[in-house]
Amino acid sequence: MTGRARRSADDRRAQLVQIGLELLPTTPVQELTIDEVARRAGISRSLLFHYFPSKRDYYAAVTRAAAELLWAHLLPRPGTPGDGSGVDGMLDRYVGWVETFRETHLAFVRGASGGDPWVAEVYAETRDRLVEVGLRTLGLPDDARRRQLVLAFFAFTEDLVAQWVLEPTMPREELLALLRDVLDRLLPR
Repeated sequence: MTGRARRSADDRRAQLVQIGLELLPTTPVQELTIDEVARRAGISRSLLFHYFPSKRDYYAAVTRAAAELLWAHLLPRPGTPGDGSGVDGMLDRYVGWVETFRETHLAFVRGASGGDPWVAEVYAETRDRLVEVGLRTLGLPDDARRRQLVLAFFAFTEDLVAQWVLEPTMPREELLALLRDVLDRLLPR
């Protein structure tokens, strides 16, 4: 028998999401074409809709997967030596993420600001999680004022780092020190 083995539904969904992730650096999620994804997967367009009932469901799955990749990169690996679990480690990993996955990061941010509801929802969830982790990492109480300040810090950081990756106007260490200084000024302990 020379036929290909059939994929399970979970494997096929994972394959389709992975194709979306591979396309995301050069194509905003809302511009991914179902025909191109299906072609790359070697399936028909209608079969893709067997796994994802609508384009929106597919786009949401790809966006959630991109957010999970960001989380996997941001959180310290178990057994990280030194200050890997602190704020400095998190900022360093974030800058590294944007340096490595700049286009994916921009597609995520632009998709959220472009009014795409499925991207905006995942983006808001991701930022909320960032705020929670930030407050916990800083050892600060979780109240409305501090949440607002941490959220503003992340917005500033997101924009500055994205611009810095395009045009590094200072050494990386100076960028990280600046980010930490801004954070310390916003949220003195």
